[in-house]
This record gives sequence, C-alpha cells and structure tokens, in this order.
Amino acid sequence: MSESQITALAFPGVRSLTHRLTVITFFAIVLAPILLFGYDGPWFGPGDISVRNRAPFPEKFAPGAFKLFDTWFADRVGLRYPLIYVGTNFHIGALHRPLDNHIVFGRDGWMYWTDDRETTPAIMADARGKLRFKAKEIERIDAQLTAAHNQHAACGIASAVLIAPNKQSVYGEFLLNVPSAAPPTRLDVLLEQINTAARDTIVDPRQIMRAAKLRHAPLRLYNKTETHWNGLGAYYAYVAVMQKLALMLPDHPEPKPLDDFQVIAGPYPGGDMGTRVLFSPWRFFDEDVSLTPKVPISTTGQLQIDPAHFVYRNPSGKGQLVLFGDSFAGHHLGHFFAQHFAEVHRYVAETFNGPIIAMHKPQAVLFETVERYLDRLLLKPIDLPLACAKQ
Repeated sequence: MSESQITALAFPGVRSLTHRLTVITFFAIVLAPILLFGYDGPWFGPGDISVRNRAPFPEKFAPGAFKLFDTWFADRVGLRYPLIYVGTNFHIGALHRPLDNHIVFGRDGWMYWTDDRETTPAIMADARGKLRFKAKEIERIDAQLTAAHNQHAACGIASAVLIAPNKQSVYGEFLLNVPSAAPPTRLDVLLEQINTAARDTIVDPRQIMRAAKLRHAPLRLYNKTETHWNGLGAYYAYVAVMQKLALMLPDHPEPKPLDDFQVIAGPYPGGDMGTRVLFSPWRFFDEDVSLTPKVPISTTGQLQIDPAHFVYRNPSGKGQLVLFGDSFAGHHLGHFFAQHFAEVHRYVAETFNGPIIAMHKPQAVLFETVERYLDRLLLKPIDLPLACAKQ
C-alpha cells in the first residue's frame, strides 16, 4: 500500500480538503482580476509603459455594442499591468514573437509595421512587390492630383504631396533577403503610370534618404523600434519638400544645411512599437537621433490649438504653410518648415481641405501621407474650390 493510500485511510478528510483547496485556489487566481476591477496593479518591468486611454462605456445598444463593451471591460479588468507584463514575457521573452500581428521582427533588432493595412497578419505584400492599385484607381489618383495642383495654382498657392517612406523602403535589408534589386512597390508603379503633371506634385524622398542612410551610418534615419522616422530622417524629407517648393515660391527659399543643426544621438527605451504596442521599455536596445537648431527661432515650440490643429511660429519667417498629414507630419517635420515660414499650421487630416486653406491664406500647402496609407490619394479633397474664398 502506498503512502498516499495510507494517509487517505488514516485521515479521510485530508484528500477532500486538498481537492477543495485546489479548486478554491484556481478560482481565486482566475477571479482576482474581476474582484479587483478598476485596479491596474503595479508594472514590474523597467521603465514606464504607455497605454491608450480607457474606452468609454457604450452610449446605446446598437450593432457593435458588445464589441465596445468588451473593450470597456478589458480596459478595466483588475491587475491589468501585471497581466500585460506576464503576457509580454511569455510571447516575446519565451516565444520570441510579437504580440501584435501588424509587427514583423527583422534582423539585428529591427521592427517593421505592416505595409498593407487591409492584411492581418502582416505579410509585407508591398515590400515583396505584391501590392498594386487597380487601373481605375490610378486614373482617379492621376485626375485628383492634377486637379488639386491646378486649384492651388489658381489661388496663387504652391502645393505638393509628400509620401513618407515606410521604414522598409529605406532599411529593407533588415527585413527581406533580396539577392538583387528590391522589387518595385505600389508607389514605384504609381509614379510610372500617372501623367507628368500629377507626378510632379509628388515628393518622393526615398532616394535622398537612402543616400543619407549610407552617408550617416552608423547613425540611422529610422529607429529600430519606431514606426516613424527620427529627427535625421525627417530632416531629409524636409530637404526634399523644400527643393520642390523652392521652384514655386517667389523668394525661392533653400533648405537649411545640416550644419545649422546640432545632431544628438543617444539610447532610449524604445519607439512606439517597442513601448506602446509590445509594452517592452528597454527590452530592445535602440538609439534615437534628434536635430536641434543651433540658433533657436522661437521659444514657444509647437502650440496645440485643438486635438487636430497645431501651430509653429517663427518671428523671422515669411508667410504661412498649411500642412495636412498623419503622425509622420507630427514627428519633427513642422519644426523644420518653421525655419522658413512665420507660421506653420499642421492639421491631422487625410487629404486637402479647401475651407481651412482659405482661412489661413498660405503661401504653400503640403499634404503628407505615409507610404502604407497611399490609398489616401483616392480620397477626394474637401471643398477644394473654396480654397480661394475670402474669409
């Protein structure tokens, strides 16, 4: 007879108590997050994590309400931070895979965000030359770019469209094993198939940034754990834009030379992919590169007017620039344009907006979109004929 059998015969209540304790312990662990509803708990890892604001409770019962309720509940489950920490260590530390299907781990610590927002998980279709616009879409983009340029010109406004490159368009060697030249992307094909007038409105900084990448190595234009360019990368996008606008503006302002800026490089806990998506500050070594004017143009920096409107001011500048764009426009770009213009008005937007242009009466207008959202060029500008209207 085994020792456990002897114990069970001698103490008949022990086995029953042990089973109950196991069940009680299991449910205590499982239900603890519910019992501590609303308590985030401590973050055990180094550094601070950035978590989006908690989702609100659904205002009314409608299609999608259950999904909204699920998000509301998940944002308030107890011990959220410790659970995130445990999940992060399991997926990234043990399994070496990202928590988000939009992220791909490259070589040497590089991270990449998907280049096709319609596809999950990320398969990098564009980087592999598998993503294309349809013929009708190319015709539409061609017509809208030309019409927008003509409308701005009729108002006496210089205009351009900046395509911010995906990280893999500049540092693709850490993502794909390409034995020869990289395959043509959706942007490459688009630029080949639209008319000259439409193509001339587009600023494509990939070539100048690829050359700068080699010239400045080991400094980088994109951080390994960030979806956006850093200060050095934004500088070369600014140079490409000003070279385009200088041909249309009366005083032909040239981009400021790099010598006018102090280049500062140093380690930091990680970009938006490393900290906000993977909740892993300091897990992945990274370096940030920023540029600071040696002679400051203003002490105010960026002023936020409302959630979608930001202003940069330069008392020594001339005229105004209106910049429509996504988060790439908000990463350093406005500070560089403020070197030339008295005011730079940056709006979070997905296309040109005629009434906003009319309100500011700018000398130049720029629309920026990141390459992975190139389909924004299919969107019709908002009331663009009103750009010349008097306010």
